[in-house]
Amino acid sequence: GQDPRHNGRRYIVIASLPPTGSNLKRLSRGAIRPIVRATLPWARSALPRPIKSRLAKHTQAIENILGGNDKRTFGGSSTSLCDFQPAFLSSTFAGGPVVLCNNALAWGGVERQVVNTLRGLADRLGTPPHLLCVRLGYSSDYDFYKAALADFPGEVRNAVDVNKSRRYLARMSPGLERRIYEATAWLPVDVQEEILRFAGDFAQLKPSVVHVWQDALSISAGFAARMVGVPRIIVSSRNMAAERFAYHRPYMADGYREIARCSDIIMLNNSEAGARDYAEWLGLPIDRYRIVRNGIDATEVSWPPDEQVQDFKSRLGITGDGPVIGSIFRFYPEKRPLLWIETAARIANERPDCQFVIFGTGPMKDEVLAYARSHGFASRLHMPGTVMSAALGLSVMDLFLLTSELEGTPNVVLEASLMGVPVVASDAGGTRETIEEGFTGFVAGTADSDELARKAISILEDSAWRCRAREAGPKFVLERFGLERMLAETLELYGF
Repeated sequence: GQDPRHNGRRYIVIASLPPTGSNLKRLSRGAIRPIVRATLPWARSALPRPIKSRLAKHTQAIENILGGNDKRTFGGSSTSLCDFQPAFLSSTFAGGPVVLCNNALAWGGVERQVVNTLRGLADRLGTPPHLLCVRLGYSSDYDFYKAALADFPGEVRNAVDVNKSRRYLARMSPGLERRIYEATAWLPVDVQEEILRFAGDFAQLKPSVVHVWQDALSISAGFAARMVGVPRIIVSSRNMAAERFAYHRPYMADGYREIARCSDIIMLNNSEAGARDYAEWLGLPIDRYRIVRNGIDATEVSWPPDEQVQDFKSRLGITGDGPVIGSIFRFYPEKRPLLWIETAARIANERPDCQFVIFGTGPMKDEVLAYARSHGFASRLHMPGTVMSAALGLSVMDLFLLTSELEGTPNVVLEASLMGVPVVASDAGGTRETIEEGFTGFVAGTADSDELARKAISILEDSAWRCRAREAGPKFVLERFGLERMLAETLELYGF
């Protein structure tokens, strides 16, 4: 059918019995497996994220029942990753490029860190690094940060397709494709094919380092790098454990455990809270993870000229001299936008001079606006969509409010502090690590709108404290989250 809410794109929907265990078991596994194997990879790449989130639980139930990623099948794997004989000797990769791998260059904090890392490495390495993705070009959302790499000297592209990869492997390492499929038979077919895509690309590029970012790709590209024989592999998780998110799939835990058994693969997180959460989920010792905190480029987060700020406020419809409470986030459940509205409503009741602004997009945006109307302050709430410059968005704010349930290292908190904007935030993942309590902002001990509002109001009413925060914020961020420090620690991980 055609769905006008998603640019008129057409979708094929296969509907039959509800996806319960009893109904699926009544179907012939031999008959349904080819349909599922053909449909699931397409659905994951083509369907809009809100639809994928709603279907995620059903998809996992189907995968578990059909097999291909449950623990019994994994237990029968013929070859563990750490025992897999690499296709090439380590010496084959000497002098090869550094290759970063990420899903795409969408609007998000991880992608911003990928861009910062690529540009910083290009100035420090003799050969510019490359970026391999799997979703570039799928839509403008996936290419949000691509323009930031317009002058970047390295390759920025999707990994080669499966057929091209097969040709590469047949020429350079006959038999490797078969060995990969045999060793990964317990994985879903789309993950197997992703491993094959990266294996072919790595066999061609001969990278000396592969650095993979985020969960699903960390497993597929991480497996591929180990199987090909890349001598230095970094697998990076950038948030709390994958099991907490809608994109989680049952194979991921065993995939990560297979990677963890390879002592030559470095496992990385960007916060202590994230590392602890992954270690607990996977049953690993905490020291299996190394920590490299995010790096903020201070040259890109500077206060715009006053006339530009005033013009921007005017275009947003923000008038008067009253305080502005704002935020920048995606309108998704893990960001708890309704808690943000509840907190803002309490502030609005106490401070009728306040206005509110949220920059961002997402499936809950209409619900958020309706919720603000029900709380009686929608006329003072501005939701203009995304903002290309975080610094410009932050420049109109007197206080930054974040109410997330799940965060790794929220870059926007660091950017707010770098600009001297005080922060009030919920205690979510690595958020506490980005705030110097009592100096750059406050963390609420509970996800309670009254507590969050009280902390915000106390800041608004203490002008002397706000002046001190304007000085403390930049100092704290530059010392703990400076870009040069992050790049130096990353190069050390690479062995350079």
